[in-house]
Amino acid sequence: MSDITYRVATEDDFPIVKKYYAHLDGLFRQLGLLLPEPDDVGQAWLDSFQRTLGRFSKLWVAELDGEVIAFLLARVKRTPPFMGGVLVGELADEWVEPAARRMGIADKLCRYGFEWLREMEVHSVEIRILKGNEASWAMLEPMGFKPELTQYRVTWDEYIPEDDA
Repeated sequence: MSDITYRVATEDDFPIVKKYYAHLDGLFRQLGLLLPEPDDVGQAWLDSFQRTLGRFSKLWVAELDGEVIAFLLARVKRTPPFMGGVLVGELADEWVEPAARRMGIADKLCRYGFEWLREMEVHSVEIRILKGNEASWAMLEPMGFKPELTQYRVTWDEYIPEDDA
């Protein structure tokens, strides 16, 4: 049996989790994400939360036999006043290397995220899953998530002006 350990990420983990985030972004693109792809997407992702680590964001890693093979990022944000002005948690990004999937690692990382978000006294926890990512939904739905919002996007290349409709 392989030894899987879970811990809060350190700066030493940043190079590998940046690499894994680039893989995750590649999956997003395959599933149809239409937003522009930044240069060095892994670094841009890391820059988006690094200054809030330990306060409003937390990053965990899972190791298999001493090698980092997965990560989870959780964040805390405040809704606007017209939506209650409450703190809401987000299980923001998660990746498990393909060879380590179906071992319960993603579920366990999410549970660490839930516990931290509970400690942060958030009102609720949200997730965003791209259409077509059935594997993620199959793992998260049994935790109690319910669909609440569907997001749609049109790019200017796809927009149909009134005169053409």
